[in-house]
Amino acid sequence: MSGINSVELVGTLTGKEAVRYTPAGLEVFEGTFHHRAQLVEAGRTRTLEFDFPAVSYAETAKALNGLALGAQISLKGFLAPRSMKSRRLIVHITEFN
Repeated sequence: MSGINSVELVGTLTGKEAVRYTPAGLEVFEGTFHHRAQLVEAGRTRTLEFDFPAVSYAETAKALNGLALGAQISLKGFLAPRSMKSRRLIVHITEFN
């Protein structure tokens, strides 16, 4: 089974965990971003404002770990459960600028 799972957001980095590594030695980024946007839905302008957790690995994680709090980025990635036993979603960042 396959399907589309793609996320594109602009967010401001509001928090991040200390740098850590997977057992395989890959650098990990874990942080929180704030998103604010105005979109049109059903012919009406809707303001969205929310925080979301994000994670990344390897070279992308290394670059994200180097960002200062308050940095605004455009990110691309996908949604996945936080763990195998969780239903809470987290954004996995695969690229950003």
